[in-house]
Amino acid sequence: MPTHYDTLGVSKSASTDEIKRAYRKLCMQYHPDVASSSSSTSTAQSKNADKFKRISEAYSILGNENKRRRYNFDISESGIQELRKKAAKARGSAGGGGNSFAATLPRNVLIGGILGIAGVTIIRSIMPEKENDDTHHEHTGKKRLVEAWLNPKTKRWEKPRPWDQEYQRLQPVLQFVPRDQVDGGGKR
Repeated sequence: MPTHYDTLGVSKSASTDEIKRAYRKLCMQYHPDVASSSSSTSTAQSKNADKFKRISEAYSILGNENKRRRYNFDISESGIQELRKKAAKARGSAGGGGNSFAATLPRNVLIGGILGIAGVTIIRSIMPEKENDDTHHEHTGKKRLVEAWLNPKTKRWEKPRPWDQEYQRLQPVLQFVPRDQVDGGGKR
């Protein structure tokens, strides 16, 4: 199968200007509008049209540096061998059993679980524990305060409950009270 270089009649080491000159020369020779006046048979015209399509395709790849670099890699034997080496190396690093996602999943889950548990353990050891009311009072000499209202019926401090009808009816003023005095012992 002819390469794009063969189609344009240039060497692999041809510069961009040489490729452009060869393309223009072949376009003038095989373009359907220009070549149709010189050859009158329909088979010759269709051959010229097919040849022109191949020339245009070859120039679209070889005229662009990035596409040309990739094309050169694809057609080179060393490029194919390099891809085979990379694939073999990837299979070898996956534990010898192939490089499929299913083959590496259990190992990755195990490693991820171990790292996750280790991370949580480290963070818990670094961050202080949440103080309860007793230790807070011992350290600061102050009790923790919460907003509460004095229920006239029970004569006890309660947390605000906007959905409670009694609370809605009375619309009491909230005050800051030590948590252990609030109904429920201040536990959340």
